[in-house]
Amino acid sequence: MSESGIIDYAVLIPLLPMLAFPVILFLGKVFNGTPTWVKNVKEGGIIALTVMGASLILALLVIKEHLHHVGTANVFTWFESSWWNPETGAITTKVFGVGIYIDHLTVMLLFVAAFLCFLINIFSIGYMNTDPINDNRNHRFYAEFVLFCSGMLGMVLADSFLWLFIFWELMGLCSYLLIGFYYERPSAAYAAKKAFLTTRVGDVFLVIGLVMLWNLFDGHLDYAYVFNEENIAAVNPGDLQIALGMMFIGAVGKSAQFPLHVWLPDAMEGPTPVSALIHAATMVNAGLYLVARMFPFFGGAELGALSTLAIIIACIGGITAVMAALIAFVQMDLKKVLAYSTMSQLAYIFTGLGSALWFANNGYDKLAAFAMGASLFHLFNHAMAKGMLFMASGSVIHEMHHAHHEVAHHGHDDDHHDDDHHDDFDAQSMENMGGLASRMPITATAMFFGSMSIIGIPFIGGFWSKEGIISSAWQVALKEPIFLLPAMLVLIGAGMTGFYMSRMWFMTFAGKPKTEVAEKVHEQTPWIPIPLVVLTFMTLGAFVLAGMHVGYWLGDFESGHYTNFFDGIGSEMEHVFLNHDPFLMILTYVAIGLSLILGPSFAMAL
Repeated sequence: MSESGIIDYAVLIPLLPMLAFPVILFLGKVFNGTPTWVKNVKEGGIIALTVMGASLILALLVIKEHLHHVGTANVFTWFESSWWNPETGAITTKVFGVGIYIDHLTVMLLFVAAFLCFLINIFSIGYMNTDPINDNRNHRFYAEFVLFCSGMLGMVLADSFLWLFIFWELMGLCSYLLIGFYYERPSAAYAAKKAFLTTRVGDVFLVIGLVMLWNLFDGHLDYAYVFNEENIAAVNPGDLQIALGMMFIGAVGKSAQFPLHVWLPDAMEGPTPVSALIHAATMVNAGLYLVARMFPFFGGAELGALSTLAIIIACIGGITAVMAALIAFVQMDLKKVLAYSTMSQLAYIFTGLGSALWFANNGYDKLAAFAMGASLFHLFNHAMAKGMLFMASGSVIHEMHHAHHEVAHHGHDDDHHDDDHHDDFDAQSMENMGGLASRMPITATAMFFGSMSIIGIPFIGGFWSKEGIISSAWQVALKEPIFLLPAMLVLIGAGMTGFYMSRMWFMTFAGKPKTEVAEKVHEQTPWIPIPLVVLTFMTLGAFVLAGMHVGYWLGDFESGHYTNFFDGIGSEMEHVFLNHDPFLMILTYVAIGLSLILGPSFAMAL
């Protein structure tokens, strides 16, 4: 156990929401419909908010304490399993321990998950509890919500691939339940089954990879053992590459990359808070986390032995980035534009991770650290921006429902406004919007800065990380010609991002209202703007993290693999503005120009 204290209690971060799951279900069953339960407890929303707030506070304390011991992995084990080995006749203690593993990769994802889950919980109270269609069943939503959050937090803190997989599957179950929350609708029931079965395809390969890894490392799956350089060097690199390749297919399914991407747009059938949860805070980031977790294998294996897998990862990312952007071009459903945007931006990160893994496996440690830093920083920026965008879209849809009811029922008090009722009016279609900026200024501002972050506008959020990914991909391409494919694809994707994100904002907020309903829209729900304002400042404040030399306040790094990825983040500003390689500097500004000028210009022209 740790001498320092608070990290010893990190297990409570996923445990608290897990324990809240049966509590909310039980209380909801007992007190469902009573005034206190509905008005004061918000049908379990306040319980969930309290628990997620406690997990966030604990997570921040754990992160703060860990940063004082930078470069180390804090591992704690509460119990291990032992059994009799029939071959030796001895009692053998093996790896079935339950513990936590905290390093820099952990703290990055831990903050993203805990912080966004807390904000989405606030948003959910404003969104779910003001919709009469959810009356008497919101307790089920909040119970499934906290269990989902527990799955992500547990996966990030897991000390072995075995426990990562257990929490991984818990998220898969919860995604099925939440996407199918409105199970009485055939479309929602179908979407839930589609998401569940598609991700299970990837999970089958993940299990195969884990079994192979178990065999390669003599029955060990705990990080402390499998990340040891001597143990990595002892295994056959060809077998290791196949095992990691199988695991990568699991990540492809979870993060909705080609060809297992088909479930993500249908996931929009769930309530908007579910969309924000899946697309920003939890599920889709799990696949990225798994690939990032593989980093020590590439650094410890024989030089060049795992390069093929790194190239495949980058190519899958490049193909998905352009494919999803093309589909986003023609979407009219506000949430589906964001769904395909999520696929495309996650693909950028996969390409960046592929670049980092290639560098690591070919002995370019400094370039590997930079590429890993840019990739994980883009994960952070994307999570904050996309969480804000989905909640902003929910705010628009929520108020469109209210306005449509007002128009359709001439101001009567019946407030019913679920996602697809009231004749054939589509509250999610951008064709029914327009001119909402003056009517919903907070939402419009949040969606503007979120869109600018995704596009990569200078000095805002994603600008600091996206160009780092593009640059890293091209640096690999200069050394490995086959990498020209993903490098070119992510560069093309930069301009495409500018188009579909600008088109979304202009169609929703600019010009004149396209319908009578849009003329009646106004912001009125008190809980919803809170997370939008917070995430707007997070997006605008990303330059603080990018601009400062983060290694200064983190202290000296130990020599290692991804433990120094913050150095890559800290050098991003110098890289963008003072790059000593003229080719890469020109390339970076071409990417910025495509995003900033070409995409929005076409969007405004249309």
